[in-house]
Amino acid sequence: MSNDNQTNNLKYFVYCRKSSDAEDRQIKSIPDQLRELKEYIEKWNLNIVETLTESNSAFVPGRKVFNEMMARFEKGEANALLVWHLNRVARNPVDSGQVIWFVDNKKILQVETPSKQYGNTPDDKFYMALEFTQSKKYSDDLSEVVKRGIRGKFERGEYPNLAPIGYINFRNHGISNIEPDPESASLIRKTFQEYATGKYSLGQMTKTVFSWGLRTRRGKPVSKSHLHRILQNTVYFGLMIHEGNEYWGSFEPLIEVQTVLTSKSKPKKLTNDWAYAGLMKCGCGCGANVIFEHKRKFNKKKGEWQDYYYSHSSRRCSPCNQPVITLSELEKQIDEKLAPVTIDEETWCLGIKLLNKKYESEAKRRADVVKGQQRQFQRIQDELDGYFKMRAREEITTEEFVEKKKNLLAQQKQLQAKINEGFEGQRTWLELAEDFFTIAFQAREMLNSDDLEAKRKAVQKVGWNLMLKDERLIWTYQKPYDVLLKPTYRSDLRRGWDSNPRSSCLDSRFQDDRTSPLCDLSKCGGGGIRTHVSLIGSRV
Repeated sequence: MSNDNQTNNLKYFVYCRKSSDAEDRQIKSIPDQLRELKEYIEKWNLNIVETLTESNSAFVPGRKVFNEMMARFEKGEANALLVWHLNRVARNPVDSGQVIWFVDNKKILQVETPSKQYGNTPDDKFYMALEFTQSKKYSDDLSEVVKRGIRGKFERGEYPNLAPIGYINFRNHGISNIEPDPESASLIRKTFQEYATGKYSLGQMTKTVFSWGLRTRRGKPVSKSHLHRILQNTVYFGLMIHEGNEYWGSFEPLIEVQTVLTSKSKPKKLTNDWAYAGLMKCGCGCGANVIFEHKRKFNKKKGEWQDYYYSHSSRRCSPCNQPVITLSELEKQIDEKLAPVTIDEETWCLGIKLLNKKYESEAKRRADVVKGQQRQFQRIQDELDGYFKMRAREEITTEEFVEKKKNLLAQQKQLQAKINEGFEGQRTWLELAEDFFTIAFQAREMLNSDDLEAKRKAVQKVGWNLMLKDERLIWTYQKPYDVLLKPTYRSDLRRGWDSNPRSSCLDSRFQDDRTSPLCDLSKCGGGGIRTHVSLIGSRV
């Protein structure tokens, strides 16, 4: 550099920028840039007005410090710019164009780097524009490489982002993915299960998960909107969506399917503290709901006020002429409905014991199946990777690659669904079966308690299609509680665990293809509670 700087009386702004974006990760830090520029300034005795630093991406216009600097050039506070490299000034055509425009209009007389100076000459402005263009192309190319890498992660079933609540990020042998968080995964599962019951509104669920101890990564309570996003997040059942494409994750899903928010059924609030509100219809055919009321009347004979609780059809006009029924009479009839499907404590204990033994043996068998499915999934992935390499070497056409990729991804999707079922299916079965035995044992006790939610749960679990007609409660028993109505099954249950099973098999109409592995005991024979555990497993 010549001493023309002194004669031209150039006044410099020093500008240093560092970004956290991928394209800048290998760029020198701001202190490193300042150190090299300081040596250059001292060597040439430059007149520095101010040193400006900024940590921001230059991909898009709008950097605060840069814009302020250009405004000060406009005011004439300085007339020269010193930077470590031109890519520190701009990586987008708007900002780079503004710098060249200022040079062209003599608001900036010179742009300098330690290796080159650019003045207001055609050649200098051409090379400066070329340098900016090369910087922009480098950024675009690097961005495409990053995007390609992210797409590759999705295609391999790896989750490339910060793990959502319930998961944690991990890295093993160069592969990054997510795995269930030992502290919060169970709470996320419980959140989906409880919300799916329809007992909670979104607001109520938010308060509930707070009481459980579910928190964000920063230790703050989960907000209502955050919980809504959790319940909509497909990642929890293994599905990742990127740029409109669906990819099945190779990580363990926390839930089996996501049906909560897409369900047409909405949580029903217990209005006026009635346990059975919204559960019953009028049986005369008018289609009206049964509503519950409380009235306080003065009993002249006893000389005191008395409370009356009763239910009736919500339709007061013709053609419905159904009489009212007192709440006490209704609960008496509910108790009569629950009595035939109630089991004693001995049966309950034996049932829970057998369930857990069956779950342990089935879990081991299922684990082997899942391992085999995972190996098959990896073989498909290896085959897919091979086609990617063949396409890169142009050994196959684009059409051939697309067709093979489509078929392999379809196979992976089907296989991933089976793997997901393996992770969650047995656990879900155990919870449902345990719930069956517990309800069958405690339903009448729940009905006689003061807990409105417990009363409602007992009725919802055991009965459905509830109607009131001519002061009589009519309902259909839910599966699998209906099996307890059969006298032969009940006598077997009372006899307990038969250590020498003899009967051939159960009625095939009780089988359920969705849980066919759990029906093996019912096929291999057995009376008593052993057989009935298998039967219950096939129906829950």
